Amino acid sequence: MKKKGKSPSLDVIMRFLLQRYSIPTKEDIEKLGKRMERLEEALKANLVAAGKAKKPVAVKAAAKKKEARRGRAKMTATEKILSVIKRSAGGADIAVLKTKTGFEDKKIRNIVFRLAKQGTIKRAGRGVYAVQ
Repeated sequence: MKKKGKSPSLDVIMRFLLQRYSIPTKEDIEKLGKRMERLEEALKANLVAAGKAKKPVAVKAAAKKKEARRGRAKMTATEKILSVIKRSAGGADIAVLKTKTGFEDKKIRNIVFRLAKQGTIKRAGRGVYAVQ
């Protein structure tokens, strides 16, 4: 048998394996350490600057302006279920909640369970829920 070319060196094989299996080298780990140090310094500087200047107030004001521009906030699924139960005089069952909200049975049952566990609603009968 005839030998074709030179055999690869150990360094070439090691570089190939490191790249192939995404194994970090010592240099990669040192780079990450330096990045982490820079990030920590930036966070500390930001916290110190935030403590001196009252930027959170400006941030809150900006958030309120955005909310005002967007208009009315959409109701969450829990809020929708709770409003349907509040509007029902004798309480509401799963079928009523399903027709009025359009949610699936599983979603309704999970929300009702969570609200009952919080004490926001109570069982008025078998499968009927009312506001407490």
